[in-house]
Amino acid sequence: MDRFGGPEVLNVIETPTPEPGPGQARVRVRAAGVNFADTLMRQNRYAMTPPLPSVLGHEVTGVVEALGPGVEDAFGDGIAVGTRVAVPMFAAGDWFGGYADCVLADARFLVPIPDALGFETATALLVQGLTALHLTRQAPPRGKVALDNAAAGGV
Repeated sequence: MDRFGGPEVLNVIETPTPEPGPGQARVRVRAAGVNFADTLMRQNRYAMTPPLPSVLGHEVTGVVEALGPGVEDAFGDGIAVGTRVAVPMFAAGDWFGGYADCVLADARFLVPIPDALGFETATALLVQGLTALHLTRQAPPRGKVALDNAAAGGV
């Protein structure tokens, strides 16, 4: 978008395919979340004002297409070229750029998604599921009993 307003301010543009830098992965986007926050940003009614021109979108899912130098699989999740991943761009402070064919993402924030989970469903779980992911990485549940007492909320 190059101005604020309704859906009519969204435009399709051509840009070069980005190359991942150190610590980054390029992900071919298969689904992007369209959140209320994006709608408000498009109207310049959110807590932050997007720079103009801007590409909205801060949560996507897709397939890893390329890895930049120094990318390590910090959590043993098997991140490699061809891995199906969720990309919570907002977790790395990236609130823009998801409505694209490809995104560059901080590889530390990529979350592998199983083949049985569709890209659209995985995208819908990103904002709400990030808290659970963070907790399981900070206090791994291996050998423990975990109780999920609700499966509702933003989803």
